[in-house]
Amino acid sequence: MLVATPAAGWALYLALMWHWTGNPFEGIEAQKRIGAHSIPNLWNVPKFVVGFFNPTDWHSFRGSLLDRCAFVLLLYTLPVLWRLDKGLLAWVFMLGIVPAMSGTFTSYIRFASCAFPMFIALGVVLSRREWRWWRYALLVVFVTLHAALVWRYVNLRWAG
Repeated sequence: MLVATPAAGWALYLALMWHWTGNPFEGIEAQKRIGAHSIPNLWNVPKFVVGFFNPTDWHSFRGSLLDRCAFVLLLYTLPVLWRLDKGLLAWVFMLGIVPAMSGTFTSYIRFASCAFPMFIALGVVLSRREWRWWRYALLVVFVTLHAALVWRYVNLRWAG
């Protein structure tokens, strides 16, 4: 039963797309037109490096400095995750690194917010008494960032 869940999810997605648009593959066709994420980008390391060092705006669909900052924060948590539980590295790779590389940071903040191993590592490090002030500083940054992104979303600006 559980093994059939992914196939059932795809079938539901295709059925809903067919109902909503008349074409079950319309969502896939839309992704082709946007062209943001691509599997060949995963091994195009020079494109990834150039993209990392060329932010164009504080936060936008492409070229977001905020996306690059979230990626750097993710990278800083890798040594902690290595010591904590090497199994979490697979999760952080799939949830944080693959989306960054496949889309060259396109809309990356959405993916970084789901990369839960990064937050586990931050919690482990910042739970130490000597890191108390960093904990509060990061909390202020995250609350401010959340408020700014909600404001952008409510005002029909790019937020994710």
